[in-house]
Amino acid sequence: MNPIENEALAVVDGLEALTKSTSGDLGSIDAGTRRKLSEAARRLSLATEATGDTIVRTILSPLQLPLTLVGVETRLFEFLAQQEGKAAKVAELASMTKVDVVLMRRLLRYYQSFGMVDQLAEDQYLANNITSALALPAGRAAVFFYSEAMVPALNALPQFLRDTGYSNIADKANCPWSLGHQTDKQFFEWIKERPNVLSHFMPWISNQRDGLPIFLDAIDFKKEFASQGVNESTPVFVDIGGAAGHQCVALRQKHPDLIGRVILQDREEVIQEVETRPIPGFEGIITQSYDFFTPQPVEGARAYYLRQILHDWPDIECIEILKNIKSAMAPESRILLDEMVVPESGAHWRTTQMDLAMGSVLAGMERSQAEWESLLDKANLKIMKIWRYGGQLDDCVIVAAQK
Repeated sequence: MNPIENEALAVVDGLEALTKSTSGDLGSIDAGTRRKLSEAARRLSLATEATGDTIVRTILSPLQLPLTLVGVETRLFEFLAQQEGKAAKVAELASMTKVDVVLMRRLLRYYQSFGMVDQLAEDQYLANNITSALALPAGRAAVFFYSEAMVPALNALPQFLRDTGYSNIADKANCPWSLGHQTDKQFFEWIKERPNVLSHFMPWISNQRDGLPIFLDAIDFKKEFASQGVNESTPVFVDIGGAAGHQCVALRQKHPDLIGRVILQDREEVIQEVETRPIPGFEGIITQSYDFFTPQPVEGARAYYLRQILHDWPDIECIEILKNIKSAMAPESRILLDEMVVPESGAHWRTTQMDLAMGSVLAGMERSQAEWESLLDKANLKIMKIWRYGGQLDDCVIVAAQK
């Protein structure tokens, strides 16, 4: 046995021991260490994969989302997660979900083989961390939403690129979304007419970054933007397109003594929903209906904050959005863009997938630092600083000022 094989077997033993000692629960490990371990294991898996396994894994990967949807629709993952670590028998799960017992056994074999559930014995299965994630409301919503809205656009991507001579996707009116859904309605118009799809979109978009760092983990907002010359009427934070207002609430909780107005802006129908059903901690936050393709009505704010807004749009629309904000800025005003900044090498898989998903559905994109600099320059803005807070996920806050 050669030294490399000995080392490989030692790694196998170590990984198996770690898995058994944690029983699949790595919650006690620091988040950064956990991500590094996960990425190293993923790279090792791919590096050691046999040629035939690579081909079969790739060609049958379209099975994963539909079969996950089956587990969500039948509430199988929920039932397993509710057992609180106890195993359930196949017949019991078939009865609870009203799924044929033979089919249930086949489904569970599949889920086990992809680590979505654990198998304790021949006829017994139990939940693990992946089961629990898919049983969460946000996990369920994501599976429904991607199955209903995203998949047709993603499946249309190859044909769209062939038809357009592999040009970059930069036109919302002509992108894979239109081809896949056979519609002339753009995403937000289309989803607005489908309350069932919208009911899955909102919980997912509001919770997709649960457990991850936020921009306030990197920035002392009060010190940087609101430490001097502010009073109760000063607009210190304007969250543009902020949906339910989670970032406004997080800011108030982080700095309970912050002086000045915190303002949430979004489309009229979103603001009506917020005012009807505000999230916990929303007291004291001002709401305002606003379309960011019109001039910004709040003048002289210390910070105009956009979280994952510009990645939804091609450059032309982004420049219009930024110029509308710029028209309201004072010399001390700053625009805070909470976005991914794609590294030129070694980008994370979540970043690269999000980039092409945004392109397929919205003709948007995730941008590199050079692309952000170019975009802001076209709006007569300049980057003052970039705070990186997302670790491997490339999340950043880009601070921009007038030239």
